[in-house]
Parts: sequence; structure tokens; C-alpha cells
Amino acid sequence: MDSRHVTLDGPDGSLLIAASTRETDVSREYWLSGDSPTGWNGGTSQKGSLEERESEGLFFQKRHPGGRSLELRVRIHLDNVEAAEWEKVLLSAALADGELGTLTVQSYSMPPLSMGVQRNGEVLFARVNPFTFDFSIPLLAPDPRKYAPWRESTLRPIGAGVGFEFPPFSRDLGKGPVATFGTAISTDEWVWNDGTAHSWPRFTVTANAPSGFAVALGDKRVTYPWPTFPDIPVTVDMAGAVTVGGFDQSHLLGERGWASIPPQSIETPHFEFLQGGTGWATVQHRDTYM
Repeated sequence: MDSRHVTLDGPDGSLLIAASTRETDVSREYWLSGDSPTGWNGGTSQKGSLEERESEGLFFQKRHPGGRSLELRVRIHLDNVEAAEWEKVLLSAALADGELGTLTVQSYSMPPLSMGVQRNGEVLFARVNPFTFDFSIPLLAPDPRKYAPWRESTLRPIGAGVGFEFPPFSRDLGKGPVATFGTAISTDEWVWNDGTAHSWPRFTVTANAPSGFAVALGDKRVTYPWPTFPDIPVTVDMAGAVTVGGFDQSHLLGERGWASIPPQSIETPHFEFLQGGTGWATVQHRDTYM
């Protein structure tokens, strides 16, 4: 890709704005202004207070990134005055309800990166000619990180494929009725983060497990010691939450070994039943940038 594309989507995923550094539609031209959106690189503050020493200097205290302030600026050219005036009416309502939209930037050959944003002030218009105007919208990203698309892998529980079988239930019927202990299924998978900030993977368990399950990242483990059912998946977000059927059930957890994938790192995920069961888990992971 030899250009830069920016999209702003509403809370429901509807496209509000799509702009580029090259022409994509001769009747509706949305041109990015300068290095818009400003604040995409940099744009974050550090939060946390530092106490002064009685002597020189300050006491050290770890600080954390604050929100990210951005401004999306676009020059818009339409093919008639009526279309230009109507476009201003539509753009005035962009993210006006205060909910979280999605800003996505794809620069040249880099993968698309996205973040959640809110409107942070008034939309401004500046007339260039009857068909053309400049548009700007201030945005605030409560989470300053930029996320690449999810990758997904399937995990089988430790010991999958192993178990005593005997005629007539053997899976080796083509060789005659024989007793077998099965063949182990590989449970080795890797998750990684090629970004510049910590990334939290997400497990989704689809299983029939009367006593629950455990998922782990490296040596950190999260346990859910309650029955699960195949038609009600359980999602474990390693950032610190568990949802069952879309409802937060974090209070039901046993072990809470939340874990992230550090920048430029690879980790090993694990999935196992606490006392038997059938099913599988998927693990989603992605590159995360500051």
C-alpha cells in the first residue's frame, strides 16, 4: 500500500468517516490533512504524583500513561453544493452521544491499528469553496494503546486423545477390534506480541466440564471451578475479567493469575479441565503498540 487510510466507526460499527492520502471516489473526496490524526504518535501524558524529598530530588513512583488526545482533520470535496451541506449535517452528529467509537489507521505497508475513541469537543467546519470544506473533530482515547487485529488459535486440554478404549468402541476398527489407549493430540501452541506495549490475550472455553477448567499463560493460571456447558461459552480476558453468556462472573473465580504478553515476546498458553470434561478453548492474541 502506497497511501495512508483512516476510518472512524460508530459504536455500532457503522462507518462515519473514511479518509485517505489518495483519491478513492471522484464524487466524494476525503483527503487527510497533514499528518492527521494528530496525536496518533505521541499524544499521551503520564499520570501519578511524585513527592518531593526534604533534600534534593523526588521520591520515585511508577507512573502510568493517561488518555490519548487526538484530532482528525479532513478536507472534503463533493460534486455539488447540496451534497456538501448535507455532509456537514451528517458529520455534526459524529459520536455526539458520547459513546465509544473506533479509530483505525493503516499507514502504507503497516498492518491496520485501532483504538477506542470518544468525541472530546465540538466539530468544526471551514469553507474552502461551495463544494469543498475542511472538517475537524477532537477525540480522546481513554485507553491510549493501539491494537492490531486479533490472531486466534485452538487449544486442546492436556492429555487430549489419550484414554483406554476397547471393542466395539475402538477407533481402530479398520485394523480389527483392538484395545487401545489412543494417540495424544498435540497441545503445543504459542502466542506472541510484536508490539511495543503489553498485550493481554483472551481465552474462550466451549466445553462440558462439570468441575470447571483452568487456563494459563506461562506460569500464571486462572481457574473457573464451576460447571460449564457447550452452548454457553466462558470468556477469560487476561486483563482481569471473566464473562459467561455475556455477563461478568469474575467473582466466581478461584485462582486469579492474570498475565500479559510483554513487548517483543512469545508465551505458551495452556488449557485443562479441573476434574475431567470434553471441549476446547480458543485463545486470541494481538500486537499492541503505545
